[in-house]
Amino acid sequence: MSDYILCIVASFKREEQISAVISESLFPTRFLANESNLAENMKEAKESGKPIVLLILGPAGEKAIEYFCDDHDKPESERRVKWMHSVSAGVDWYHLETHRKEMGSIPITTGRGVYSFYLGMHVATSILYFNSQVSVFQASKEAKKWDVFPLRDIVGLKVGILGYGDIGRETAKILTPLKLSLTGVRRGTPEAAVDDLGVTQLSGPEATEQVIRESDFLINALPATKETNGLFNRSTFEKMKKGAVYINIGRGSTQVDDDLAAVLQEGVIAGAAVDVFQVEPLPPSSPLWEVPNSKILLTPHNVCVTTESFNMAVQRFITNAEEFLKCGKVSGYTASIDTGY
Repeated sequence: MSDYILCIVASFKREEQISAVISESLFPTRFLANESNLAENMKEAKESGKPIVLLILGPAGEKAIEYFCDDHDKPESERRVKWMHSVSAGVDWYHLETHRKEMGSIPITTGRGVYSFYLGMHVATSILYFNSQVSVFQASKEAKKWDVFPLRDIVGLKVGILGYGDIGRETAKILTPLKLSLTGVRRGTPEAAVDDLGVTQLSGPEATEQVIRESDFLINALPATKETNGLFNRSTFEKMKKGAVYINIGRGSTQVDDDLAAVLQEGVIAGAAVDVFQVEPLPPSSPLWEVPNSKILLTPHNVCVTTESFNMAVQRFITNAEEFLKCGKVSGYTASIDTGY
């Protein structure tokens, strides 16, 4: 039986759903909370003096870090939180850079890779949505108009993937049968010019510029870092082809929403499929709501929200927990405050 207390702090009313997947034999003692009842529900756990495993999701996770990790002045061996896990793939919700003192040397692992297939599926959906001009057919149907017109052939169109990691590779696997020309830009130097999926691999600022200018479909799968913050602004969009489509399955902080709305309305680029935004939920005042469906496929950070993906994400925690309880450490899917992912 574990001596650790499991504290689950989640946004989106997911704390009970998360807890239900985790066997009681793994963590017999557990406490659940969200943003609204964190201090009330976690007071007993915090004051118990027992070691804590902290499982977090969403903006509530940052509040949990602030609440539990205020003992940063103590030696590592005396600190209450021994390990932290994020159900989400990213850690930008938690603003770890501003909580270096609180985090100290507490290891944090994530659900990185769990959602990649679903994000890749959305990229394929988005490419087909725009290339097949689905919105035009929908409008014709509403108008009871039989309008036949030529479609652009998808074969050979250039797809650039900025952030060619777990998500990028899974996306490439799904796109390969469409006979597109795929290029991925990595953070580090690639081992080969062309990988096993037939994707041309590049790295560096010059490669990023090249892919932005040449792609017919530009996929933003970048993490949230200082370097990527606001990268996709008006200046960047103006470098793209006029007929290009921008697809963001990465992080909302990497784009300037108002700039995106403006370039879409003005025809600077042809379209955008966006699942993440600078501010979420997207405010009713955002000009992105006013962009017509022919130019935008707007989804509420929802494309990888399935029962299976969620269970897989919690299973990742369970696998890590079994290792942690046996060995006192976790070896995989750790995040770094320095890199931001």
